[in-house]
Amino acid sequence: MIIESINKNEESTKNKKKKKSLEDIGENGIKKKKRRNKNENYICKDSTYEEPLLFDFLLEEDYKKYDTFVNFCENNFSNIDIKEVNNVINKLREEKNKYLSNYLSSSSEEEKKEKIVEKKQKKNKEYKKNLKLINIKNSKRARINLIIIKKKYVDENDKKNTIIISPLFMPVGTKGCIKGLVEEEVKSLCKYIILSNTYHLSNIYDISIFENNKNINNFIRFPNSMLTDSGGFQMVSLSKRIKILEEGILFNNIYDSSIIKKNINFCLPNMVNFSDINSINVKNIEVIEKNKNNINNKYLDIGEYILLSPEISIKLQNLIGSDIIMALDDVRPATEKDIKKIEDSTDRTNRWLKRCIKSHQCKEEQSLFAIIQGGLHIHLRNKSMEYILRQKLNGYAVGGLCGGEKKKSFIKIIHHCSNEKNKKYNYLPINKCRYIMGIGYLVDIVLCSLFGYDMYDCVYPSRTARFNTALSYDGTIKLKQSKYKFDFSPLEKNCNCYVCTKYTKSSLHLLISKKNPITNILLTIHNIYFTLHICYLLRVAIFSNKLDQFVTTFLYNNFVIGYKNGNYKIPDNNINEDTENLNEINYEENKKEKRYLNILDNSKNSYYNTENIMNNYLNKTNVFSSDFIENEENRNNFPQIPNTTSLNSDNLNKTKLINNLDNKLNLNQTSQINQDSSYQIDENLKKEKMINELKQNLPQWALEALEYANIELKF
Repeated sequence: MIIESINKNEESTKNKKKKKSLEDIGENGIKKKKRRNKNENYICKDSTYEEPLLFDFLLEEDYKKYDTFVNFCENNFSNIDIKEVNNVINKLREEKNKYLSNYLSSSSEEEKKEKIVEKKQKKNKEYKKNLKLINIKNSKRARINLIIIKKKYVDENDKKNTIIISPLFMPVGTKGCIKGLVEEEVKSLCKYIILSNTYHLSNIYDISIFENNKNINNFIRFPNSMLTDSGGFQMVSLSKRIKILEEGILFNNIYDSSIIKKNINFCLPNMVNFSDINSINVKNIEVIEKNKNNINNKYLDIGEYILLSPEISIKLQNLIGSDIIMALDDVRPATEKDIKKIEDSTDRTNRWLKRCIKSHQCKEEQSLFAIIQGGLHIHLRNKSMEYILRQKLNGYAVGGLCGGEKKKSFIKIIHHCSNEKNKKYNYLPINKCRYIMGIGYLVDIVLCSLFGYDMYDCVYPSRTARFNTALSYDGTIKLKQSKYKFDFSPLEKNCNCYVCTKYTKSSLHLLISKKNPITNILLTIHNIYFTLHICYLLRVAIFSNKLDQFVTTFLYNNFVIGYKNGNYKIPDNNINEDTENLNEINYEENKKEKRYLNILDNSKNSYYNTENIMNNYLNKTNVFSSDFIENEENRNNFPQIPNTTSLNSDNLNKTKLINNLDNKLNLNQTSQINQDSSYQIDENLKKEKMINELKQNLPQWALEALEYANIELKF
């Protein structure tokens, strides 16, 4: 009996630990758990691998302050009736609460005179929307916002509202679920919002299922918020199967059309004359048939023709019951060169928005977001914003990006659309949700957050997992590569997700080599967790006024360490291009750069190895003396570094940069060696060296982004 009792106790303890490990997958468990001792010493075949830098500038005190803020939000807003949110805010502001000092109402965008009247009228008036944004803190252009969304599915915690802190990433469950994850994993990972797609949901599910379950949240038992895309993106993803009409999008459906036709019939009675839809279909089928020879026939031989109009899209989203719904927009590829087509799509998006607003019948239960279009043309983006922002909606998205455009163009658009120095209606308002659609790369999430955006979504974390790739601090880990066969380290040494605490790269490599499908699940868990973790660190950095250090560390891990490790491929990088331009660079400036790099760097080692390199030469002479450096023979004998960075004057203004670096070097030559401490290199010199190394590796578009966002590179 005693033995049985002991066994039961042990089993109970194991179950509790297992349950706790699942609960810890999320924002609050990221920083609290320490890495286990047994992971301290790794057997790793790749001895040249350089560990990414830690975000150790974020102190325990910073995490505690951020946690206190999150607890404040939960305690004051999670259990209130959303109708009373303005009264709660006013009460807290009267108490001079420090978190609400930057508050601006998101419920209106009236002129100053109207605001005075409205303030008196609304003081004790019920809030009649399901979403409320509260400005909390700005750090340069980046911002922390509190977003309160009324819950539709109340779980055992009995909270009435989802409390969201931005910037945030929204994992994508296109068909109502995230591929490879079960309900418990989704709940543990996704504390804020997940995204689904109206076109796919309406083709798969009888819409009455959502209505009978009250909404999609209850149907999939997801206690937090849901956002549905309108179906406009399928204009790009299914571009060879659609025709754009003024009435809507005509799809040559990839599914059996019986379900969506039934759903459309369910939506139509009070909205659109069904005979009109049939006539539209017949008319345009004839047009498509005439043009079949100009299109790959295989894309037209399957399915029936289905019209998705703005009215149908909104009605379907009303019945699906998501918390945030998107207006149907005319999406064109970002690489579209015909400006007339871009202009037409921008105007059509504006006209469709008017129809969407008119059709939206659940304004107190769902927030409608509009989508800014205009391609890569500033004047068309302005035209789109000037119309859409006057509609005074609860949030706005920037669409039509992440479609293959150059990073320089991408940065230009996201900078412009949130630039508060623009005239009114030429930038997204600060008291509304700002959402960039299709953002999933970690570098993009961080850069967009620097410009003051709040929300992002993409299939990238889950899709790249299905290609045996894991996300890391220095880029990506392609686990199919043979070099991981004997690598017994976790995916990320400082990640506390279930996968990193239970599996090694070697074990995952083995599972992949045996084509075990569980790797898709494991890597999906890690990638989503890791993406949310980076967003969490970003929020703490903004909240703690340490944004510069965060950005510098993050970029250094990717553009320097990740590039050396082979884990990060720099997008739109002009390195090694136009090598003929090297002859045009002034010889003296080229010599200065070599002198700087020879002293401070070693291409195969990180800055941690610099001290050892220096010490090897300290016994011979003082390597920092100008006589030693200027001596041609000594310079040739000094450890050389292959200069992989092309000195392309069109790419970077290297002349000015090298002059600055050289001046800083001269200032520090006599002060950086402490003879009493065995000539160790001063920490400031190391940091200066790392910053300049990062500047050398950053492409022009990244440097411009940092300039636009007023970011200072520093450790």
